[in-house]
Amino acid sequence: MGGDTPPHVLFEAVLLAAKQLDASHSLLVIATKSIVNQFSRVSRLPASKEYTAKIEFRSVAESIAMADEPLRAFRRKKRSSMVVGIGLLKRGRIDAFVSCGNSGALVGGVTLSLPKLPGTYRAALLAFLPSAKGAVAVLDVGGNVACKAHHLVQFAHLGVAFQRALYDIKIPVVGLLNIGIESGKGTKEVCQAYAELIRQSQELQNRGLPPRMLFAGNVEGRDVFNGTVDVLVTDGFSGNVLLKATEGVASFILEILQQKFKDDTSEATTATLNQLQKQFNYAEYPGAIICGMDGIVIKAHGSSSPQAFLSSILGAADLVNRQVISLIKEQLL
Repeated sequence: MGGDTPPHVLFEAVLLAAKQLDASHSLLVIATKSIVNQFSRVSRLPASKEYTAKIEFRSVAESIAMADEPLRAFRRKKRSSMVVGIGLLKRGRIDAFVSCGNSGALVGGVTLSLPKLPGTYRAALLAFLPSAKGAVAVLDVGGNVACKAHHLVQFAHLGVAFQRALYDIKIPVVGLLNIGIESGKGTKEVCQAYAELIRQSQELQNRGLPPRMLFAGNVEGRDVFNGTVDVLVTDGFSGNVLLKATEGVASFILEILQQKFKDDTSEATTATLNQLQKQFNYAEYPGAIICGMDGIVIKAHGSSSPQAFLSSILGAADLVNRQVISLIKEQLL
């Protein structure tokens, strides 16, 4: 509810997820009464025998729209799908929450409702981008338009914790997104964050303690995909621009390749195009993880296709199954 894609289109993703997840999973669809009535009829059709995961429904009175002022809407629309969903997560009635609604309301609502993880000042949106050497954790990608230096430093530690927990990278390499690699480049906040990360690294070295990260300094946008870093730290404004520009360029190139080779039906060409599609199409990746809070919340694109929303649902289930919050807490303590 509240996204740019109509609910009945997104519900296709729920049906697909119910076929791919096993019987240990349940999918709770939270929507207004008229939509729940429509969906529940679909889920009772003969095809429902193909579903291994259970589909349940929860009716609500309203939704938060994209145009709503985020925090005001979250505080006033107590019976909206987003507020109800976050409330269920807070009370432990669900294990993860996925939404493609108002980003500000979602991040703000999660921050107001859930406990913070150790050492966390602010929640951030974390997304993974492909690179030559594996997935790069980028944060923030839209949760905080403006950040202080200590927020950027905290994002670095969150990104490191995720990379250590999810991909077992012992000493993740961290970089600050900047307009040049020199230490004096960028905003005051970025320069201060640079100095603080250098100081922290030096302090651990002086105490003879093993490093938890390797700080690579500033990284220009064009070098992100070379696999130079495992974690890329930035404010939500620059991070969101990077993310959406990357998605746009990838979609543009994939479309050109598909047009160019549309008459080539050879097995090798088809396999290559499918591989590129899976690696670079953003719909194949889970949405952004709201990290820093004690709960699994995924923000899918407001204009998510069924495939993109399915990836977010499956991504949330994977994080639950891998007990990622417990692993992150261990890394942050």
